[in-house]
Amino acid sequence: MYVIDKVGGIGGASGITGITKTTKKTLPGAKDFAKILDELQQFEEQTNSVMKEVAAGNLDKLPDAITMASQLDLAVQMIIQVRNRLMEGFQEFMRIAM
Repeated sequence: MYVIDKVGGIGGASGITGITKTTKKTLPGAKDFAKILDELQQFEEQTNSVMKEVAAGNLDKLPDAITMASQLDLAVQMIIQVRNRLMEGFQEFMRIAM
């Protein structure tokens, strides 16, 4: 992430002191998004576990497996859409003329 230190008046470019790189490593919300991805991974592991039980012959878990698979599919689709929106926003930001 880059930050402009100081910009002078409109009269000229002599007031610009430069652009420096900041040491900030994460963006606001990045930890929240990472937490959501971790929770999604845990849910995927739980779904896989239930699916294995059904495959092993435990048909009592079949309704749970179907429900969990549907929920997992919906969650993955939602995360993909969030990612797409973030990428669109980033691309739009990059198009802004400076």
